[in-house]
Amino acid sequence: MQLIEYFGTTLLAFIFVLGVMIFFHELGHCAVAKFLRIRVDVFSLGFGPRLVGFRRGETDYRVSLLPLGGYVKMAGENYDESLTGSSDEFLSRPKRHRFAVAVAGPMMNIVLAILLSAATYTLGVRVLTYRSGPAEVGAVTAGSSAEAAGVQVRDTIVAIDGDEVSTWQDAEIAIATSPGQSLRLTLDRGGNRIDKRVLVTAASDRGDVGTIGAEPWIPFLITGIIEGSPAEAAGLKPGDEIVEVRGKDGSVNEPSAVSPFVSEREGEPLVFKLRRGEEFLEATIRPAQIEGQVLIGVQRGPPFHVEKYGIVESLERSIRRNGELVLLIGHIMGKIVTGKASLRSMSGPIDIARFSGAAASSGLVPLMGFMALISLNLGILNLFPIPVLDGGLIAMLAVEGIIGRDLSLKVKERIFQAGFIFLVLLMGVILFNDLSKNLPFFD
Repeated sequence: MQLIEYFGTTLLAFIFVLGVMIFFHELGHCAVAKFLRIRVDVFSLGFGPRLVGFRRGETDYRVSLLPLGGYVKMAGENYDESLTGSSDEFLSRPKRHRFAVAVAGPMMNIVLAILLSAATYTLGVRVLTYRSGPAEVGAVTAGSSAEAAGVQVRDTIVAIDGDEVSTWQDAEIAIATSPGQSLRLTLDRGGNRIDKRVLVTAASDRGDVGTIGAEPWIPFLITGIIEGSPAEAAGLKPGDEIVEVRGKDGSVNEPSAVSPFVSEREGEPLVFKLRRGEEFLEATIRPAQIEGQVLIGVQRGPPFHVEKYGIVESLERSIRRNGELVLLIGHIMGKIVTGKASLRSMSGPIDIARFSGAAASSGLVPLMGFMALISLNLGILNLFPIPVLDGGLIAMLAVEGIIGRDLSLKVKERIFQAGFIFLVLLMGVILFNDLSKNLPFFD
């Protein structure tokens, strides 16, 4: 039953997210076309046979069978149509009109992303505290490239290849987008700056995203207490932070080392140093067997804080954040084109469906944030100069403007045929990668 509910939620969330993105994208094209008095014959959510809809004026507004996309059909927009030269035909209009119609869809997605992001800031966004704090290392995986390079716990990454790093999120993005590359990490170790050369490996289970095996310093924050456990008996409470654990043969003060240290000392009295608000406490606890594991009976979660602002500041922050994401998308696409990043880092419909379901299950604000990210990606990618996409038409109009004449219909047809073949092949590769990441038997 739970599996059915999971797939049901995921499917409905996917259809909702994709439907909203496509609706606003096509609405941009449709609205500008109608404003310029270009005849719009069809406004469709989905492809294939018409399911339901209505006609208003000259336009058939419909929902079609296949939900993975949508389109606006304008009069005289295809090069193989017999054009009459009528003023309501798309190809009969001046270049500035065709440009405005083409760019309206992607721009509508970008505007939607800004508005959705602003709404999340207004409602309040839960932010993992460690991501917005200094890039302090909390754990180094044994056998990782970080360990081989000599990165240590409590090191703080302050620069990568000479570029300053102010937060863990900055470091995470720089590393994640550099699989297979050697990076120069500048570390702050006890007030001294040192450089370490580290090889970024590709995590195949995460779509070939780059990793070095260094994890952030995340305080051991107690989020729950198991009923009847040693922790409950000792008076531990949700919100307490475990700062240090001492035993008869040693101690640990690294959050990542607490659980392994405890699991090896069943029945031994351990002294836990805790931070509760502004004060420090100590409690002696004996780990015990709980559901087949040696534990003290606490549940752990990363600290977070809520960022909430007024409407004006939310809009300002949204514009700034989306601007940063545009630069990041361009940076990642540049690395993919030059072979410095893998196509596996791109998400297809299966990933989008999975993330949609997870976001929907987490609440309205996470879902809106995810929709903003997808809308921005859709808008930016549609501006890429690939024939068949809006960016392909924009690029062709730009070329015709530069050379001072229209390309022949035969040349345009060949360009769009090549673009269609390229797009089909690209989607095939992305879909295969999507399957290989989510279905193990494809590996």
